[in-house]
Amino acid sequence: MEIHQITENKKDYMDILLLADPQEDMIERYLDEGEMFVLSENGDVLTVCVVLLMKNGNCELKNIATAEEYQRRGFGRYMVRYICEHYSKMCSFMYVGTGNSRQTLDFYRSCGFVNSHIVADFFVDNYREPIYEDGIQLIDMIYLKKQLDLSIDVKKVVDLALEAGKTILKNGGEIFRVEETIKHICGRFHVDDVETFILSHAIFVSAENEAGETYTRVMHLPLSSPHLGIVAEVNNLSREISAGHVGIEEASERLKEIEKIPPKRGYFQVLAAGLGSGAFAFLLGSTAPESIVAFFIGCILYVWVLAAKRASLSKIVVNIVGGAIITSLAVLATRAPGLSFLRLEGMIIGAIMPLISGVAFVNAIREIADSDFLSGTVRMIDALLGFAYIAIGVGVTLAGYHNIIGGVGV
Repeated sequence: MEIHQITENKKDYMDILLLADPQEDMIERYLDEGEMFVLSENGDVLTVCVVLLMKNGNCELKNIATAEEYQRRGFGRYMVRYICEHYSKMCSFMYVGTGNSRQTLDFYRSCGFVNSHIVADFFVDNYREPIYEDGIQLIDMIYLKKQLDLSIDVKKVVDLALEAGKTILKNGGEIFRVEETIKHICGRFHVDDVETFILSHAIFVSAENEAGETYTRVMHLPLSSPHLGIVAEVNNLSREISAGHVGIEEASERLKEIEKIPPKRGYFQVLAAGLGSGAFAFLLGSTAPESIVAFFIGCILYVWVLAAKRASLSKIVVNIVGGAIITSLAVLATRAPGLSFLRLEGMIIGAIMPLISGVAFVNAIREIADSDFLSGTVRMIDALLGFAYIAIGVGVTLAGYHNIIGGVGV
């Protein structure tokens, strides 16, 4: 969808305008002087409106109508939101006059308009035929008004964009995705002069309004485990914002709801860890029996991981103990009656996969490829340290087993 201003051949849209104002000569009174906007999609005209600038620095929405086949789909509300933002740069208030139809009044009030004044007998004095809406004859013109910010609140826009970027970054999103999200949201609300500097654990945003005032925010983000479902939801929200379907207040509320999305249930994560362990073991050359054992080891391992997260244990402890658990269970499997043919490496190589920081490692490579060397290096170090912690757990356990019990053939 796109909205563009019409400066010529305005009467070509008369059929749609007559849906809101049924007398053509009344429309012609303001059509030439008013500014017309058209909302269209794929060449189809959805909504048309005319706004008249007043001498007192305010404006009046003289006509807004949606083609009959597209009514009740939110296009009118979308248009009202757009023109309010457009005229906020030059007007203090927007007025709109309508009849006493409850449906129409409710629509404007839902768009933020409040009662202003009444022009008595307007529809009787100015229209040749009686006008009825919802079975009620329109008599008086009821005016409503909406206060327009003289400029878009840069602080509110930047805060919204920063929260969206923070949510993406801390849940495993890439830096380029964070940058694009912040700029798209700011651009949607006409905050175009935006500078961003993003690291893997911090976001710096600076924006300037029309008055030359600069607003800057810095946010620190500790490295945390990814939740790609949240990243996907924020991406969808940013697209809706860019398309104009969501305002600032609604976007803020939806963002808060997205941040509360819980991870998958524990049993699902345990099962997924087991399947991942078994599948990776088989892909990396393990035999079918070794892959089956790796499945059960992966399930038991992730029970520990979930318990450690609830206890807020350090990643160092989680990975070292996790490596020890994997190795201990693999050793026990080889000591079980009838399973002496199992190879330790065949089980361990798959069972460690739930501990591997795959998202961080891949993002590090992508960021380095995109010349974000500082962020890529930080992510890479975090991933490599995770690998080192796992290796410590595995190595110490194997060494202890070798020294205490006499070793195993690996």
